[in-house]
Amino acid sequence: MKPKEALKIAPPPSPEEKAVSPYDIIICRAGTTGCPHAIINPKPIAEKIEALLDKLGLGEHIKAKAKGKLLYHMKFKVALAGCPNSCPQPQIKIFGISGQAKPIATDSPCVECMKCVEICKEDGAVQIIDAKPVFDYNLCVFCEDCAKVCRTEKKGAKVMANGKLGRHPKIANVLKEFATEDEIYEVLKDVAEEYMNQK
Repeated sequence: MKPKEALKIAPPPSPEEKAVSPYDIIICRAGTTGCPHAIINPKPIAEKIEALLDKLGLGEHIKAKAKGKLLYHMKFKVALAGCPNSCPQPQIKIFGISGQAKPIATDSPCVECMKCVEICKEDGAVQIIDAKPVFDYNLCVFCEDCAKVCRTEKKGAKVMANGKLGRHPKIANVLKEFATEDEIYEVLKDVAEEYMNQK
């Protein structure tokens, strides 16, 4: 039987490695090159999130726990999506958001053009009944497509936390729907503080 190879100890980190961010914050293309599906712009939110995490001391907390080389699995992972398509996969990050827009019927008369029904990719999410749009929010993904042809909506962000991959994967919990930008930061503060207390 072949003897088990000894664990290799990582060499001390170089100054460049020490400067590596303790966060992994990714945004969808809505915040870089633009996207036709974008409901919110994640780029300015990402910048404020990084500043808030630094202010809370999370970066120093993570670096202190790393005791040397900061490996990817030690980072606080954040994903920000501009729409419900969620391209950067916020559902599997420690903290994530995706833009959403809730269609709302108004008192304005409907001309029954059927454009909202035709553009909707979710079968049955919007129907015209008695000359009014009727939305089934159990089927709606809050993508804003119908609102683009008949503007009636409430915008915000779905805020998620505690998702992960790895040995014991978990889909993130939805903590708030249609959150304002200020509410995003309030939830993030709670999530970061809880994270520091656990790790």
